[in-house]
Amino acid sequence: MLALLLLIVLVAIGCVLWFMRAAMQNERMAVRQTLTDAYRGQLGFVQKRVDEQWRAALALADGAEAGAALFARAVREQWADSVIAFDAAGRVSYPQPDGAGRLAEANAELLALENDPGNAAFAARLRARVLDYSGALPAAQRRFLMRELQRLVPGEAFPTLAAEDLAARWLDAHPAPTQPDALRPAGLADVWQAASPNQRAILLFQTATLRAKLDAAARDPALPTGVRVQTHAPGEDAADTALVTVPLGAALPGWRLALSLEDRASFDTAAEQRASRHLLLGSLVTAAMLVLALLIARSFGQQVRLTRLKNDLVANVSHELKTPLTAMRALVDTLLEKERFDEKTTREYLQLVATENARLSRLIDNFLTFSRLERDKFQFQFAPLRPEAVVEDAVASLGERTRVPGCTFAAQTAAGLPEIRGDRDALVTALLNLLDNAWKYSGDEKRITLRAAAQNGSVHFSVQDNGVGLTPRESGAVFDRFHRADTQLSRSVGGCGLGLSIVRSIAAAHRGHVEVVSEPGRGSTFTLEIPVA
Repeated sequence: MLALLLLIVLVAIGCVLWFMRAAMQNERMAVRQTLTDAYRGQLGFVQKRVDEQWRAALALADGAEAGAALFARAVREQWADSVIAFDAAGRVSYPQPDGAGRLAEANAELLALENDPGNAAFAARLRARVLDYSGALPAAQRRFLMRELQRLVPGEAFPTLAAEDLAARWLDAHPAPTQPDALRPAGLADVWQAASPNQRAILLFQTATLRAKLDAAARDPALPTGVRVQTHAPGEDAADTALVTVPLGAALPGWRLALSLEDRASFDTAAEQRASRHLLLGSLVTAAMLVLALLIARSFGQQVRLTRLKNDLVANVSHELKTPLTAMRALVDTLLEKERFDEKTTREYLQLVATENARLSRLIDNFLTFSRLERDKFQFQFAPLRPEAVVEDAVASLGERTRVPGCTFAAQTAAGLPEIRGDRDALVTALLNLLDNAWKYSGDEKRITLRAAAQNGSVHFSVQDNGVGLTPRESGAVFDRFHRADTQLSRSVGGCGLGLSIVRSIAAAHRGHVEVVSEPGRGSTFTLEIPVA
């Protein structure tokens, strides 16, 4: 029944949560579409401006010098990462393909510097030559001299060396260069190429450089704060982060312009405001269903526990009361069957009847005490008490049980114990239950000690035995009602598992507690702690 109720509640809650999720997704999509429509037109103007600035940047190469001078200016003014310059006939004019001639003067200056590495004049003359792009120094020889200068003069740097290397690598990959009609991969890792409008040069860009130029062109001061426009290379997926994306046009095939929000909180806030009605309604329905299910489950659980408690109580009471009654009836019947009463036998049988009667009285007292505690009907009479008096009453109530052969019992009370505030009869009952358990679970050779001592603002009543002991698992559950240790001895001595539960309830009523320290086969020590008055 409980499982069916749980299944129904879970299915209903799952349906509500699914509805909430779908409704909130729809609201977010609606907000996203509204923002997309608002920014799409503005993004079109940005795309047009980027296309115009890109074409203007490529046209710079057509209006500059030719050959090496064009290369040097383009690199120094950062038009591109490198340039391949062409002459009027469409042949590569710079950097010249490998195999071009060498300037003997440059080699002689290098030889002189190698013979005298510390000569600053030789180094300055050679440096000026390699940086002079108006001369006829071939590109391959220029790169060689730059590296040799870096080797001979520590700290020497050349701003065009990286561009020279990139152009040389491009020429190696394109033995027969052709002019591209638009931006496209250059055949080198992470490098792009584009031709100037009049085919005067091919400009080479690394991806990071190209992206920075396009992002700078796309920067629009008219956009609101928190709105960012970026460019994305072919193959980069911007759908997860971008609000709107548009292609950059025929001159930049595959590249896209993406508009995104730097602060997603504004987008989320707008979406949440529109979805709040669905969220509130779904939350209220879910909460109401949970509360209703919890109330029903609690009521059902209480009924189950109450039924189980009644069944356990009836079964245990019936069994435990039947045992002493049966024993007393058998003893009385045996005496009545005799024609003449033997004094010794009669006294022995009457002693056994008295023992069973005392056992029956303890069982009935425990049942009544447990019933009153469960119904909160037990009336505690709190008053100042001497701990010694509680111990004396408990020992007196034991009577002759501790004087049987094989039983060693000792009561030890520390001197000068402080007064406690409690119910004398209830505390005596608690100690008797602890002593009764110690007597029952200690086998034939019993060693039981009752101690009372003051410690940490409480009076500790301890009952130590040499009985069967408890496992750690049993120690944690031994105070539960109707719980009994699963041992052969516990099954033979009888009982219904109420004694320690009553002790715990009495301790709680006195704002104290009870604990056990035990080890299987080595006995147990139960300690009842009651705060001082």
